[in-house]
Amino acid sequence: MRDLIRCRRGSVALATVVALIPLIGVVALGAEAGSWYVTKQQAQNAADAAAYSGGLWLACNQAAACTDAEPLAYRAKEFAAQNGFCDASDNTNKIAYPNSQCPSGTSQAVTIAVNGNEVQATVSQTQPTSLAKLLGMSTVTIGATAIAQVSKLSLPCVLTLGDPLQIQGSTTVNSPNCGLASNDPSANPKSEAIQFTGNNGIDVSNVKSFTAVGGCSQTGGTQCSNAITFLKSPTPDPLSGLNSVIASLTTASFTGGTKGVCPTVTGSTPPTAYGSGANACYNNGWTPSGNVTLTSGVYFFDGAVTLKSSSLTVTGTATLILLPKGTGKNAFQGASLTISGGPTIQLTGLSSVSSTQVPAALASVVSLMSDLVIYDPETTKNNQTVNFSGSSTFSLTGVTYAPNADVVYQGNTKSSSCTEVIALGITLSGNSNFDNSGCPASITGGNLQTQIVRLVQ
Repeated sequence: MRDLIRCRRGSVALATVVALIPLIGVVALGAEAGSWYVTKQQAQNAADAAAYSGGLWLACNQAAACTDAEPLAYRAKEFAAQNGFCDASDNTNKIAYPNSQCPSGTSQAVTIAVNGNEVQATVSQTQPTSLAKLLGMSTVTIGATAIAQVSKLSLPCVLTLGDPLQIQGSTTVNSPNCGLASNDPSANPKSEAIQFTGNNGIDVSNVKSFTAVGGCSQTGGTQCSNAITFLKSPTPDPLSGLNSVIASLTTASFTGGTKGVCPTVTGSTPPTAYGSGANACYNNGWTPSGNVTLTSGVYFFDGAVTLKSSSLTVTGTATLILLPKGTGKNAFQGASLTISGGPTIQLTGLSSVSSTQVPAALASVVSLMSDLVIYDPETTKNNQTVNFSGSSTFSLTGVTYAPNADVVYQGNTKSSSCTEVIALGITLSGNSNFDNSGCPASITGGNLQTQIVRLVQ
């Protein structure tokens, strides 16, 4: 008996069992806390979805771009419900949301608040505890908050519709009243939507905003730190309505001149603006020299338009329409535009275009042609048909529109007044100086203004 009392066999096992009791409790409590963390993540997802949905409703309402039979709070709570969180009062009032994923046995709350241009969504869930009851916690409330902000972006005086916006070399961009935007969706670091290369010489310190559907890349600089990237929606193309209508034109749409063709001109003689009678015609390729003054009007071209030589000056209030290449009977061969060699170009787009200044087929879209300086609908992707190079000096007050081609500014190109460009892709390179600080309110104030919705909390 004495030996049995003195025996220590099994004492370690007994101590281990005693120690395991609180250890198992702590592990179980940790597992319960882990489930709270998962619920917290789900709550944050629901809050983000609710706030963002409310922000989209608010942006749409502010822009008067759409109508919704349901109020903002309904749309926000709808997306919270689809992410597993429903407000208890909605259940009481029998408000049902499509595709609701709300669990039973829990008390949930969803509140939506609007403060100016911000929508705040707060979600919470109160649920019973298990082992936490031993610590005096019979229930636990888990919540999350998100804030979506609606921001009005300034007019993007530079907009790419599908290819990147590339800023290279020692380019200077002066754009204090409007921004630069890219609809290129690329998120590949080697081909981002906005690309800065050679940042030591690039000066974009006076640009109102950079926005992109894709990402932004830089070489050693900090320009991307000010860019708003990965937008949910692309910036709308305000002139897209022109494309199909101009594409429908054929040589038969022009009844003046000789079989629709205006008389060929050389030297300083200006081409023919579209009008009535003999002037209801289009111009073949144009290579002027000397000083050319264009009379106010819309000019249609089929063939190569080449503006080169430092001795050339082209001035006037005009819109240059480059006709697209077509197929079949009465199709155009297609026009292209090259500006090189240092000419001086001082053109201002027409503030308004009347139906008598264009073929009858374009009468329905003359409102879209206001402030338009150059239109190039070239359909060959990445064919750089609009090429500004050399030591050219531009004063293009209005819009250069090349929806299917890349526009390239290179060399010592300098612009002044208002140079707004909408193109498939845009490259600003060399020592080019790109300036749109002088854009009038008719351009900077309306058609291209857009809004974005982003989560700020």
